[in-house]
Amino acid sequence: SSNFGSIRPLEHNFGETPQEKKASASDKMALRASKRSAGLLPLLLLVALSYAFSTLTFVSLSTAPRRPATSRVAQGRERSRVALAARGGEENGEKLAVGDVVSALCPDDDQWYPGTIEKINDDSTFCVKWDDPEGGPETHDVPLDGIRKIVIFKDYKVGEKVEAVFPDDGYWYPGEVTKIGDGKFTVKWEDPDGGPEESEVDPKEMKYPPIPYDQLAVGQKYQGTVKSVLDFGAFVDIGAESDGLLHISRISQERIENIYDVLSEGQQVDVWIAGKREDEGKYGLTMVEGLTDGPARRAPADLTPFADLPSDEWFTGVVARTAPFGAFVTVTLEDGATADGLVHVSKIKDGFVDNVDDEVSVGQDVKVRIESVDLDSNRMSLSMREGFGGGGGFREPVDLTPFESVSPDTWVNGKVARLAPFGAFVTVTAEGKSADGLVHITQIRDGFVESVEDELSVGQEVEVRIESVDVDSGKMSLSMKQPE
Repeated sequence: SSNFGSIRPLEHNFGETPQEKKASASDKMALRASKRSAGLLPLLLLVALSYAFSTLTFVSLSTAPRRPATSRVAQGRERSRVALAARGGEENGEKLAVGDVVSALCPDDDQWYPGTIEKINDDSTFCVKWDDPEGGPETHDVPLDGIRKIVIFKDYKVGEKVEAVFPDDGYWYPGEVTKIGDGKFTVKWEDPDGGPEESEVDPKEMKYPPIPYDQLAVGQKYQGTVKSVLDFGAFVDIGAESDGLLHISRISQERIENIYDVLSEGQQVDVWIAGKREDEGKYGLTMVEGLTDGPARRAPADLTPFADLPSDEWFTGVVARTAPFGAFVTVTLEDGATADGLVHVSKIKDGFVDNVDDEVSVGQDVKVRIESVDLDSNRMSLSMREGFGGGGGFREPVDLTPFESVSPDTWVNGKVARLAPFGAFVTVTAEGKSADGLVHITQIRDGFVESVEDELSVGQEVEVRIESVDVDSGKMSLSMKQPE
């Protein structure tokens, strides 16, 4: 499968101790074989009894409660066996039931640990039994927002390369799926080293190998999980050998004021490889398709249909993004041909323009003329000025006056006209006149919305409220949420 490793298991790098990481595959195989030796059983029993005795002694002498799973290695090894949501893994704690395997936030130390739902309490909290309490309380009551349900990926196919836990020693080894059984998979080991060539493995003890750095391609799409959020961006696990940096400027075409309003740890996101630093082995990510800084940008649009159009003909366009030097506008012809062109800051309106963002905004409908098309450099120059002596910024904003009198508490029927990463444009009607307004992604419903396309589709009929109307700029803000 070409998608091996598209999502790697949780805490992939914490699954082995530093000594285990340094050990070669043959060393670990030798260890595996040695552990199968019957001659070591008495010694192992003696070690186990000594450990049990020391543990009991420590617990009896300790009076302070201990948090569960304080051993990072033990925690990492356990969690590393659980894949992420697209291929099994953590997802938001919804529709939880007794017996569900979860990752929960321990109230003693605010750290996430694996466990199982033991009981649903009357106060809507959940009694979580920890997998490894390590001398601390075996259970805690945890609220819904402190629980992530774990989904075990079970859709491995015969012939796929995987990493799996060898039953005899608990270590991860590379292998290949050879048979799909009743709830388990038969894995053929790459190097059995004197042991069995195949073993039956539970899916929770399987995962896809990490994607090598040299196989990451700029412009390639992955589904990943946010591992950490910082003021300047987030680190996202896409199943590679290391996490990628998603800079705050690459989250959306709109300016993000507060990254914590948009992203949170454990959140699933669709991202593209934005660029690679070969000398450092690092890579950047983007949530805006095509917003890359490497050579593998999206294929340039074919500007041929635009080349012979008269420069005095007006077309409707949508502002795709803004820059200090102008605005990029997406123009779509009647035959379906579409491309982006630049409206230079000097072409936005007659007179001096101090700030592009004061004149146009992403998602705004504008009227433009195609001034020139350079097929060799694949560039198209647009203008919002009439250009032939008169005019004053020809944009013809829609008259929104009929919508000013509509109360923000009134629900209005509308139809989704188009979608964008930041929201949906919905056509509404008042006093016989129709106009489009923006339902920002934060106004689609209560709670976090990861993808507009998951919530709405073009042509869908919806009910919205008109929250604000700016007649001068021709902008109308809508909401699908109940008024506060």
